[in-house]
Amino acid sequence: MPRIEPSVVLELPPRGSVVPATLGDGTPLWLVHREDGTVSVFSALIPRTSDSARVGFTHWLPTMRRFIGAYVWDDRGTVLGNQGWDACTGECPSTDDMPDSARDLDAFQVERLEGETARIRVGAPIAGAWRRMPRSPLPSWTEEPREDITPPLSLGQALALPEGTIVNVRGTAVLASASPPRVCERHDSWSCCAEGNPRLYDVDGIPLRSVGLEVYSHGFALLRRYRDGFVQYDVGAKLDAPHAGGHLSITPPQDLSIWDPTQPPRVPICK
Repeated sequence: MPRIEPSVVLELPPRGSVVPATLGDGTPLWLVHREDGTVSVFSALIPRTSDSARVGFTHWLPTMRRFIGAYVWDDRGTVLGNQGWDACTGECPSTDDMPDSARDLDAFQVERLEGETARIRVGAPIAGAWRRMPRSPLPSWTEEPREDITPPLSLGQALALPEGTIVNVRGTAVLASASPPRVCERHDSWSCCAEGNPRLYDVDGIPLRSVGLEVYSHGFALLRRYRDGFVQYDVGAKLDAPHAGGHLSITPPQDLSIWDPTQPPRVPICK
């Protein structure tokens, strides 16, 4: 993967503000300028607490001055506890099953720059420390207004960025039998991506089977620009469970037993 310089210079917002920003390589951030004048820059990604490759975003609750996203953090990035909920679709998890430790938000070194305009240079990352916390979830604040990171880009906007840029794309990864994985904006869970849509290069496709064409869609938080398409934020990671999937009836080729699924399909796909 091409490497893009992550360091970036950001203008400070007014005191008391928390605003979204990005590193030079596109990594999403939260920039915190507190009333006392202190400044922090945090990754907008939920800190990992396991080997899972799943990527999730934190959200900012301005009325509570808290970050939430599976856990709850204060505006200094310190983890306070498990995030609460309003209702459970099934039986709520037992308190004994809740984590009793998690990580502070990942942060970045900050250097204040001289000049009339208050600016900072964002530098090297600082991994969030592990911290013990109560198992019992904190009260749910789902009724409070929340602020998110910068809205996702369209496919066209993302493809116009340099190779290697980390992007939050408005789209879905679609895997269909005998077709390379692609990224597109779909209107229903049964449609495929058109052949002209960008490739998802580090994900294997689905072989064509005698039962017919399989189509599965997967969500993602971040991708990286690569060639004429994308790779995952964690290159080569296994995709999460699909959002939707199923079979479409097609007539398989007569030479299915010796057909090479890495070659372009010789049967109509997703028509």
